[in-house]
Amino acid sequence: MEEYILKINTLENLQGRHDVFEFMQGPFKNKHWHDTSIYLTTEAFDFLHLFIEDVLPAFNYFGPNCVNQEQWNQIAFNACSLNNTADIQFLRLFNKIDYWVNENFKEHNCFSICGP
Repeated sequence: MEEYILKINTLENLQGRHDVFEFMQGPFKNKHWHDTSIYLTTEAFDFLHLFIEDVLPAFNYFGPNCVNQEQWNQIAFNACSLNNTADIQFLRLFNKIDYWVNENFKEHNCFSICGP
C-alpha cells in the first residue's frame, strides 16, 4: 500500500500543482489561487470527504461549496469522534485545517471549498 504524506499546502509551495482542493476565506468570489487559501491534495482531502458529505449531502466535489461555522463544527465533531484516533497523521492534518477554519470565522461567516 502506498503511503501518502498528509500536509496542507500554501500557494507558495504548490509547485505548479493544480489538482488540489482550495479552502478559501469567505464566500467564493469567482477567483481561485488566493494567497490566504490553504490547499489539500486529493489524497489528503479524501480523509475529510466522507465527514464533509455527511454534513453537506449536496457537496459538489468540484465546488464551489460554502461551509458555515455550525456545519464545520459538526464536521469536526464527526471527524474527531468517528475517525480512528490512533491515526496521528490525520489528527495533525485535521488540527491544522481546524486552526485555519477558526481563524477564518473571526472575519467571515463561512469558507469555501473548490475542488480540482
